[in-house]
Amino acid sequence: MEGAYSILSQPAAFQECLNSGSNCAGLTVLLYWSPEEFELGDAERTIKLDLREIFDSGARRPVLVVLQGPSIGMSVEIKEERTVIGRGSGADIVLRDEVASRQHAEIVRLAADRGFAEYYLLDRGSTNGTFLNGAKIKSQQLLQDGDKIKIGVHLLKFAMLDEFEAEFQDRLHQMIQRDELTGLRSRRSLFADLDREILRQAAGVDPQPVSVLMMDLDNFKQVNDGKGHLVGSQVIREVGRIVGKIIGSRDRAARYGGEEYLGYLRDTPQVAFAIAENIRETVASQPFQASPTDPGRTMRVTISLGLASFPGDGDSALDLVQKADQALYRAKKMGRNRTCVYNPSLDVIEESDGIDPSAIMYGPAESQ
Repeated sequence: MEGAYSILSQPAAFQECLNSGSNCAGLTVLLYWSPEEFELGDAERTIKLDLREIFDSGARRPVLVVLQGPSIGMSVEIKEERTVIGRGSGADIVLRDEVASRQHAEIVRLAADRGFAEYYLLDRGSTNGTFLNGAKIKSQQLLQDGDKIKIGVHLLKFAMLDEFEAEFQDRLHQMIQRDELTGLRSRRSLFADLDREILRQAAGVDPQPVSVLMMDLDNFKQVNDGKGHLVGSQVIREVGRIVGKIIGSRDRAARYGGEEYLGYLRDTPQVAFAIAENIRETVASQPFQASPTDPGRTMRVTISLGLASFPGDGDSALDLVQKADQALYRAKKMGRNRTCVYNPSLDVIEESDGIDPSAIMYGPAESQ
């Protein structure tokens, strides 16, 4: 780089203007500076940008962005000629939404002049209708950039995004999808994935097992009270790393609450139990830092786990999470630091009108 543009063509005149407080706008202010003549710190140098890198954002691409509903933040690019939206596993975009029909609506791409494309929205005979900008559609409607589509409890925006806008939307979605402390999935996003996985398996000819793990650190209040919340947060982060590594992917594990974790495996109950025991034993043998200022001070913590599996223990994500949680409760009652597999004769789920399924699926706002 030759240098920043900071040297004046009329330095004496400019200095005179500065001293007198006059308007110096008429002076020529920008010329190349010579590194040999001036020594400037990094903070004083101005970097010349290649404007092509700023404004050459490429072609705009059609996407659907979920603005409201359980899948909030999700961004899906429309790539196919026909894209079906609904709650059924056969839809191209699956929404976890009991108000939506299995194949609720469709977006159709049609060729237009000069190589451009137009996108049309149509309802596929849904029970509750498809709405475009607040009005129920009765025939196919041309979509415009920024249009709002209401399907069930979901509100989606049709948008034409350039490269930078698409990247921003992807990063925003990742922020919603991830727990900031552990880097694991958020409770909401993992539950949505688990729900889709079980629906996919249930719809198949040969359903494969899916096992759910509920995990909770033992006596963790003593850690926060005795060692402080900085130490407690470090333990939660480190245990999250252990859970994600042993399960095999941070995408199949979530921070469920304060010191609770949720994970699922595409494995039999027997394999899942072995993995759960691996998590338990690894946590129990790990020395955790017990002081924010003294790395030499360590402590031990333990974790309890509950396990339930599809199809034997239930056929929905909500059912399996509830039953894995009951098995976890039994592990706590039996002395902690153990894994319990759901047993209907031992783990009785009491029916109660006070249980809010959304609290199980989404949890408090801070864990979503």
